[in-house]
Amino acid sequence: MAPSTPTRSKGSAGALARGLGMMSLESPLADVPTNIRSRLTASPVSLGTKGLRAGAPGVSARRDKEDLLPGVPGDTDVRGVVAKDWDGPDINLTRRRNSAMVSRGDRYIPNRDLLRTGGTTPFLEDSAGDTLSRRSSSETTASSSDSHAAAAADLESAPALEGVCQVDLGQRILSFSAAPPSASHAKDLRVRYAPKPKSTLPSSLLAAGRRRIPTAPERVLDAPAIVPDFYANLLHWSSQNMIAIALQSAVYAWNSETGETQMLMDLDEESERVGGGGLVTSLQWDAHGNILAIGTDRGYTQIWDAARGARLRTLRPSAEGGADATAANVAAWAVDGTLSLGYASGLIREHDVRQRASETRSLEHAHAAQVCGLSWREDSALLASGGNDNVVKVWDRRTHVPKMRKENHRAAVKALAWSPHNSSLLATGGGSADRCIHFWNTTQNTRVQTIQTGAQITSLQWAPHYREIVSAHGVSQAENGTGALCIWAHPSGQKVADVPGAHDGRILHSSLSPDGQTLATVGSDESLKFWRLFEQTNDSAKAAQQRGVLSGYRGLTRTAPARSLR
Repeated sequence: MAPSTPTRSKGSAGALARGLGMMSLESPLADVPTNIRSRLTASPVSLGTKGLRAGAPGVSARRDKEDLLPGVPGDTDVRGVVAKDWDGPDINLTRRRNSAMVSRGDRYIPNRDLLRTGGTTPFLEDSAGDTLSRRSSSETTASSSDSHAAAAADLESAPALEGVCQVDLGQRILSFSAAPPSASHAKDLRVRYAPKPKSTLPSSLLAAGRRRIPTAPERVLDAPAIVPDFYANLLHWSSQNMIAIALQSAVYAWNSETGETQMLMDLDEESERVGGGGLVTSLQWDAHGNILAIGTDRGYTQIWDAARGARLRTLRPSAEGGADATAANVAAWAVDGTLSLGYASGLIREHDVRQRASETRSLEHAHAAQVCGLSWREDSALLASGGNDNVVKVWDRRTHVPKMRKENHRAAVKALAWSPHNSSLLATGGGSADRCIHFWNTTQNTRVQTIQTGAQITSLQWAPHYREIVSAHGVSQAENGTGALCIWAHPSGQKVADVPGAHDGRILHSSLSPDGQTLATVGSDESLKFWRLFEQTNDSAKAAQQRGVLSGYRGLTRTAPARSLR
């Protein structure tokens, strides 16, 4: 027998009433709130039903307002009218500000006192102020109490965390000003505002009284036929304890550990294709002390590997003869391997000798006269240059425009030295018509100090273990024809010591040993001398070890007779 299809009795209002009273989950009224559902189920009248009869059983002849939809007049036909499912109870929807909504402290920052004591207002609420949870108010209250009780129990163990982190959980983390310290923390205040300890670098004036500054050289070597040219740079001490010196067309390397001397190259024996037949005008070791750049008076620059005694490559001037076809007076290596060359024409050119096309930057007309001084800062970011136009310039390697330009000197600027204690400090020395040492703050482009030396300044060397700088001099105001060495304290500018007759002639060049204790000088009297001016004390040795200064000046013996480099 086929299943029967349930049918609705058209005239049975009681069945409709029973159906409304026994709603199933699929009934559309299941989602209607209880207050509205009670109104609808109180009368067994189908709203908007076309076959409604006033005399039907259980239906009142009078139409009460319970029989109508909210907001629909009693005499209006509701057929075709679409009404909202539910507009909510007719109550004031304005959110009531209860006593639990108190200030929680600073804006966006919860009050930790409330966390300790617990709060009654939930953090998530809907627009009517009811909690988003579907649980009853009693369950919500009990759950809230349980959660706050659990939070309070967790906070009982917070003092241990406070002690470990040394943080007060009730302290405000953001405020316009810090709370003033109490008088009970006087000891802490003394520690907080006490002056910082002085640098481990000893004071030059105090250290000068405790150390012996010799007035006689430790060792003397002959340097015959050295070119007495103020604009050339013919002496340099490498980080591998090798001294390179140019005697006219030949370059000699002297090992200060073993005392052995070898001739590295001679332009008279080189072909013209690589710059042979001229004079050496400049030389400079790279930062690692293995590669030597040798400049000539014809604009050629040879790159040599001293350990193997082999020429690696030659940087040639332009074939048509331009600004780079003049003497390469000075060379300077950056720590990153950049080689800068200064020419007599005023040109400064930079090379990366590891590349086939080595030229990386060309500063045309960097100086109006020949360039005689170049020095890279330790971080390879700034290059200082000095020329015969009496101008000092500082170049940022990223631009072709000088970062700083100063015209305070009244003579050629050959002596340039970056301070090892302050990367922004540059010292420059002028020629015979100037005789001044200027100190520049290259960050602010200002002159911070000037020392009047009274003699031509041919080179400057900073002491890495003392706050001192040593100047080598040529022609002096006394016109006695002798070169002097002077040690100056910084920043006071006072003279610590001097060696008035360091050479019989003027000092042409100077270079500092890799351990920073001994100064090598060569003069027009054709002698190479070594001076132990900055012997380390215990304090200075510790400072040098912290700074990572190289050591290894062990080959020079005291007061040895002069011997020839050839």
